[in-house]
Amino acid sequence: MNSICFDTETTGLHPNGSDPDEILTISIIGRDGSVLLDERFRPTVKTEWPHASAINGIYPEDVADLPTIETAIPRLREIFAGADEVIGYNVGFDLGFLAAVGVRPREDARITDTMNLFKWFMGKRKRYKLVDAADHIGYEWTGRAHGSLADALATLAVQRWLEQWLVAE
Repeated sequence: MNSICFDTETTGLHPNGSDPDEILTISIIGRDGSVLLDERFRPTVKTEWPHASAINGIYPEDVADLPTIETAIPRLREIFAGADEVIGYNVGFDLGFLAAVGVRPREDARITDTMNLFKWFMGKRKRYKLVDAADHIGYEWTGRAHGSLADALATLAVQRWLEQWLVAE
């Protein structure tokens, strides 16, 4: 099975509407942790995103000279078309942003939301942040949390840990 794990960083929370937020970075890794894509983009609509910048550390000047996401759409479509499983933490959020630019997983692809699996594992109705799940399993971060590559790697680590726990049970 060809599984990919991915994460995005965005200008905000809403990929649709009259003033849509946009993808600033996307990182996609294979199940083995290999980096398939790790790119940053210049938004086409937004010129500033102070609330998101406070979280993800990406400011307008960081991406001002970069290409827009349109340049990566063919590669994104190719990667998602080849994926039997798409893994993400709160994966619906990221998939919503990809759908807004015309990128979707295959209809038969398995969509795995590591956040929901971790919530189930914890046996609580509460929603856990990725940093909480990573801390719970003793994960040592590679890079800064809220960076798309660091978050994709942490998500994959949490996913693997949960799968090992399920096998052990």
